[in-house]
Formats: sequence, structure tokens, C-alpha cells
Amino acid sequence: MLETRTQHRLAQERYSISAVQHLHNLGCLSPRTSLAHSVWIDDADIALIATTGATLILNPVSNLRLGSGLALILKCLKARLNVFFGCDGAASNDAQNLLEAIKLGTILHTVSDGDYENWITPERAIEMATVGGAKGVNLSDRTGTIAAGMEADLVLYNLNHPSMLPRTNPLQLLVLGRPTEVVESVWIRGQQIADRGRVLTVDTDALHQALRQHSLDLERAKFQHRFG
Repeated sequence: MLETRTQHRLAQERYSISAVQHLHNLGCLSPRTSLAHSVWIDDADIALIATTGATLILNPVSNLRLGSGLALILKCLKARLNVFFGCDGAASNDAQNLLEAIKLGTILHTVSDGDYENWITPERAIEMATVGGAKGVNLSDRTGTIAAGMEADLVLYNLNHPSMLPRTNPLQLLVLGRPTEVVESVWIRGQQIADRGRVLTVDTDALHQALRQHSLDLERAKFQHRFG
């Protein structure tokens, strides 16, 4: 959804209205709608999206990686839009690291507003990533919060890891620090899928070997094509 300037211009040329207004005219905007990127929306688009209850998915790493631009997230939050974080695909974000996307999405928008009281706090960022994410994919009745009756989706972090010390504000360190290798355990719907930093559902050694072999095969094919 309006990830690039080109998409913005094409929408204006084709429909003579914004892409957001066009989607609204088609009846496509509702609380069940998630709009990824939305970099090239304007104030009128934000107001329209707010009235429909649709969600914006912020992909900050991808947007910077591809030079797409900077989404107006602070304005969106001020308009009470539901916003959550995404990584986008591996082809446009070299690292599928949600914590990286959360950190960058939290601090990137300080350049657009000099008033620190309008900035995204670590607490707000976590709320966007959990509650906002569940709402954006229509699962807020099942996940996104730790409460009785909700699915047991849990992540435990190792607060003794050097990147999480000194333990002055663990939540701030988790969002704004460099929390590498701090995931201790993970449960999805009550099933443990990671233990002591080790994934239980995938043979990671075999996967890494397959990736290394794939790289070697590509290099061999390039060599044969060049000198064959």
C-alpha cells in the first residue's frame, strides 16, 4: 500500500484520487484490513483510514533498505490508528529480525518531530508489537496479551545476558538496546519451540549446512558459466 513514490503517482494518474480513497470507494477498508508500508499517505488518507478502523504495518528496515521513504507513523498514532511492526520479506529485508524492526521503528521517527513527548516510548512499542499486532491480524481475541483464556504465546528473555545489563530498565534495553541472543525460551499455543536459545522444531545444523552447500553450488555455477 503506497510503499513507493511511483505507486503514489500511478494511483493519482489512474484514479485521479489517492489510493486510500480508491480502496475506500471499493469497500476494502475496514477493521479487517491491514495496510503494509503506507509510506506515501497524507493527512487526508490518515483521517480516512482512522474512520475505517484499518491497521498500518510499519516496515522500517525494509523501507530504508529500498529507499522507499519514511512513514508518518507519529501522525498515525496521534490519529489513534492501530500500528504494528513488520519485517517485510527476506528479499527486501536481509534480516528477519522483529526486535530490530521494533527498535528502528521506535527511534526512526524522532527526526520528524522534535518534541520528545510525541516519540514512541519502549512501553508503547511493546504494546504496538503485541496488542497492536494481534489486532491487526484479527487475533486479538486469542493472543497479544498474557491473560486468562488467551493462547499461551510466551517469550522468555535472558536478563543476565551482557546486552541486557545493567538491569536498570529491562524493557527499555529490550527495545532500544542490542538484545542479541537473549531469547531463552519460546512457547506458541503452549507448545515449547525454543529452549535455552535452541530451536526445537527445526534441525538448524542441517539447515545451515544446506545453505552453505547452496552458496558453494552457486559459486561453482558462476565459475563454470564464466570459464566453461
